[in-house]
Amino acid sequence: MRNLFQFFCCGLFVLSVASCKEEKQVFEYQNPLMSLTFRDTHIIPDGDKYYAVGTSEPVWDGPNPGVKLFVSDNLTDWKFDRMLINAYALDSNVWYKDRFWAPELHKIGNKYFLTFNCQNNSGGYGDVANQKHYHACGIAVADKITGPYVVKTPDEPLTPFASNDMTLFQDDDGKVYCFFNNGWTDLHIIYVAELDTVNYKLKETPVPLIKQEPGKWDGAGIEGSHVVKKDGIYYLMYSSWTQGYAVGYATATNIYGPWTKSPENPLFGSYMVGDTTYVVRKGKTTPTFDFNIASIGHNQIFVGPDGNYWTSYHGNVKGMGEAITLIDPIEFKEGKIYTPTPTYTRQRIEFTSSEREKNLKRNGILK
Repeated sequence: MRNLFQFFCCGLFVLSVASCKEEKQVFEYQNPLMSLTFRDTHIIPDGDKYYAVGTSEPVWDGPNPGVKLFVSDNLTDWKFDRMLINAYALDSNVWYKDRFWAPELHKIGNKYFLTFNCQNNSGGYGDVANQKHYHACGIAVADKITGPYVVKTPDEPLTPFASNDMTLFQDDDGKVYCFFNNGWTDLHIIYVAELDTVNYKLKETPVPLIKQEPGKWDGAGIEGSHVVKKDGIYYLMYSSWTQGYAVGYATATNIYGPWTKSPENPLFGSYMVGDTTYVVRKGKTTPTFDFNIASIGHNQIFVGPDGNYWTSYHGNVKGMGEAITLIDPIEFKEGKIYTPTPTYTRQRIEFTSSEREKNLKRNGILK
């Protein structure tokens, strides 16, 4: 994940020398983040700011506007910055005209890679017979996080079959991999393939990793993959909607597997029945009457203000039509994931600059 975290040499916080003691930094937040109305939110820190992309409304009907970029100085208050891809400015014949689901931003080397998942609505879902119309994955590249972005897959999708929710992962040896699911089929599978970051092509036939399992929590389908490597272990996070919407994970010591799904899945999620919300944590479901956010899922990973890993995800607030972003700390340790997700009361994180630096080194983000 080093491609996400090269900004840390800039430093976000200032040491206080008063009384020869470091000043405690305080970060407070409360879910949901009402100023960031995305599904599938992906947050990336860059310089002294945080940036976010995600699936914009309308999601299911009507023309999707494209890829919006939001920016924040403090991770809690967000403002629209600009369009990275404006769907209305595209030629009507391009394959990536519509949808723009689950975009992500990744820094690889000195370039910024924008992934997007699209189709042309003159075709249909999974229309494999028509290369221009089936929903699939593409890439755009820029020299700055704010763009301008140049689409590097203009004539056909990067993925060779109907697919969705692509994410990028850079391994310790510098190789970059694409993870994605196979879209609208009878059996959802998450695949991996190495990416040629010069010619913007897949270097290999996509390799299947994990699949949905009928009768299990992920029996309806699997999507929204995201990968982190910590202490030699790969963590593949993914979502399903069998029981509301929820997130689980699998682990491996080789990027091609075998991958083992956690026995504690789903790691987190929620669903609502009447006025009662059922919160899911580590496979256990608890009813609550003071939590009104359902359909929690499709998460990504970023580095938060304390130098630790955090997760972004989305949920639907009762009475609101659009999805809202949520965030929480997350830890990867000895093949397991630990997180308080989902939280909905005010949270307070305290740390010093040296503690933050120690966290960055412990997580392998700062060498």
